[in-house]
Amino acid sequence: MTALDPGFLDEYRGDGPLRDITILDFTQMMMGPVATQLLGDLGALVIKVEPPEKGEFERNCLTRGRRFKGESPHFLAMNRNKLSLSADLKDSSDRELVLQLVERCDAVVNNFRPGVMDRLGLGFDALKARNPQIVYAQGTGYGPDGPMADRAGQDLLVQAMSGLAANTGPRNGPPIALAAAVCDAAAGFLLAFSLTAAVHGARRNGEAQRVEVSLLGAALLIQCLEAFMAMNMEEMTLSRSESGLAAPWLEAPYGFYSTSDGWISVSMTPRSRLVEVFGLPADLVDLDHDVWYERRDEVNAQLAAVLERRTTADWLQTCAEHDIWAAPLLSLGEALQHPQVKANRFVETISLGHGRGSAEAVGLVTQLSTVTSADRLPPPLLGEHNELIRNALA
Repeated sequence: MTALDPGFLDEYRGDGPLRDITILDFTQMMMGPVATQLLGDLGALVIKVEPPEKGEFERNCLTRGRRFKGESPHFLAMNRNKLSLSADLKDSSDRELVLQLVERCDAVVNNFRPGVMDRLGLGFDALKARNPQIVYAQGTGYGPDGPMADRAGQDLLVQAMSGLAANTGPRNGPPIALAAAVCDAAAGFLLAFSLTAAVHGARRNGEAQRVEVSLLGAALLIQCLEAFMAMNMEEMTLSRSESGLAAPWLEAPYGFYSTSDGWISVSMTPRSRLVEVFGLPADLVDLDHDVWYERRDEVNAQLAAVLERRTTADWLQTCAEHDIWAAPLLSLGEALQHPQVKANRFVETISLGHGRGSAEAVGLVTQLSTVTSADRLPPPLLGEHNELIRNALA
């Protein structure tokens, strides 16, 4: 099977490998928009359907009340390479317009609570009747079934109930949430991957496909190693360390350590190098694995005492010379200016369009020989492409 209508709005497609995929996007907040932006970056035609007047949630989400060039930075960060269609899904004529688009699309994606699309007459069965090959992709907080299926999912809540926060931080301290919306992001990447795979399957067998991705499922996938041990290896009961090692299943070193002028992260290191480089007692090398694990806080304390004697730069050079995994602790601002980030073009200058100039943004962090930039279509104004899309359907 081939694309349904690869010529539809062809001039708005990218040059990437997904340029023959057309996506109708009902997503909002982060999980869904991150997924569809990634698909758009790789060439797909993404038509974002938004409520009239206010648009999707992120258009009006502000941090400390601040806008960037009149727009929400939340929206600008994850909605490039999309067209915007404003439609009232409770209006019969607008809903019919959407159903006509379904006939021209490969996939429809939403992250409403389960049942919302069905109540709007846009559920899987209704869309399959208009397009027997459609991929219907849904992102939810907790999955389509079970006692929490109807609850709204949010990143912090899922970090809490997935075990992710409970595994982070020192044993006697509070649980610690990650500063970024890692569950949203992971679910978004998983949604993009699963949708693309489903489109491939639908084209191969000519049958509609249903895709379900959740924040909770993504959070568990992130912890697949810890989960495997918890379910299958009772003797490997894990607990947070007293000194706050960054993972409950690892010995020292694995965390952040103070130096004489800042901080350094040091990761898994062979015991012999701990003796050679950091001067730890030689008898540590021969300890039984379980004893080594039980003494992790003692080892961590000894390492911390050594590392605070020299500068971060000195330790980074020493670690590099001895092939020890180490890195400086950078602020986000420092990381964005790092030569490694610049060398790989992870940050791009993105056009905002409509006289708004440009902005720096995390761009195409994957590398494909056919796609060199994410700067194709600027984040759209609400309903900017209404007339264009209506005319294309005529």
